Amino acid sequence: MKNILAAVFLSVLCIGYTPNTQAQEGYEGKKLYLDLGVGLSRYGFVDNYLYNYYGYDRYSLPTLRANLEYGFNHFISGGLYAGYNHYGYKGTDIYNSLEYEYRNHTSYFSVGARATFHIWAFLNNHLDLGLGVNQLDLYASVMTGIRVKTHTTKDLSKTSTKRTFGGHFGPTVGAKYYFVNNMAVFAEGGYGSSSFGVFGITFKF
Repeated sequence: MKNILAAVFLSVLCIGYTPNTQAQEGYEGKKLYLDLGVGLSRYGFVDNYLYNYYGYDRYSLPTLRANLEYGFNHFISGGLYAGYNHYGYKGTDIYNSLEYEYRNHTSYFSVGARATFHIWAFLNNHLDLGLGVNQLDLYASVMTGIRVKTHTTKDLSKTSTKRTFGGHFGPTVGAKYYFVNNMAVFAEGGYGSSSFGVFGITFKF
């Protein structure tokens, strides 16, 4: 799964997407938005500390998240999101002169829907306050969906995998800045998909 998501992230950047360098605008209705971000995982902090303390070979991947949203009007958008992250440890040991590999791996995959209220566009355009800085987009989102936790252990005798399912619901707030008309950088904070904070790049189509 992590290889698939990483490939999606990289492929979008390599398909010849051409930035539109005309005068910058921020959020617009009737447009499609693709966000690709990397986040600070809210899972595994305690486990990672213990792995380091006891000298395990720890590995981890920050949250990878993608959003695809459509602007329904001048200040409301909505769409889908997906996120993934994992952490664990691995190593080798010897039992009766036989060397074997052990591994403990936990991953989280989440998918669902999100709705976004574009605060800056609402104040600047809908209420005609004339705040300026049209290339700025301040927004608040609500995300809801399902989360799949997969825990895998491997030792000398067996490999076992356990999956559990749970719900996800949480708010986030963020900001985007369109340095060209159809590309922006963004940062989000809140109870997002497996993360407390995400930063990345946005493509507007």
